[in-house]
Amino acid sequence: MIERHRLHLLPFSLALLLMIVSSITQAQDIVSIQNPWVRATNPGQNISAGYMTMTSTQDVTLIRVKSDVTESVEIHSMKMENNVMKMRMLDSLALSLGKPYKLEPGGYHLMLFDLKKSLSDAQTVDFEMTFKNNKGAEFTQKVKAIVKGSENNHQQLQQSDHEHHHNH
Repeated sequence: MIERHRLHLLPFSLALLLMIVSSITQAQDIVSIQNPWVRATNPGQNISAGYMTMTSTQDVTLIRVKSDVTESVEIHSMKMENNVMKMRMLDSLALSLGKPYKLEPGGYHLMLFDLKKSLSDAQTVDFEMTFKNNKGAEFTQKVKAIVKGSENNHQQLQQSDHEHHHNH
């Protein structure tokens, strides 16, 4: 009798397991991340930037980013105003269905402030990215980014540091 009861629970248990697995993989099915990387830092430098291309299978909004190498990650845009490159913090970044969004040097990017340690070429940085769909449901996606680019760091970060303005 007990064995029969356990057999009746098997389909329910399998269905529950499938629901859990599908909710975990749902984020990867919705937002595809290509070429994630983070700029290497020079000794004593406590900021860096993250880049990648994101493509979504539905309209979603990137609302929050966390990382294992810092307590503070912000979404930023850069644009030229009066011949000066200006950086602005964004509360979120809307992704439209099928449109690739490039986070790249000189454009949209992730700023990593108050780094816990220096970032060296070939290290990895873990991101947890939180998105919201148009129904208000939130989901997270984990991203591993490779650290690279230390050879031209100093010049590029010096240029961007000079005109770092926030629009809160």
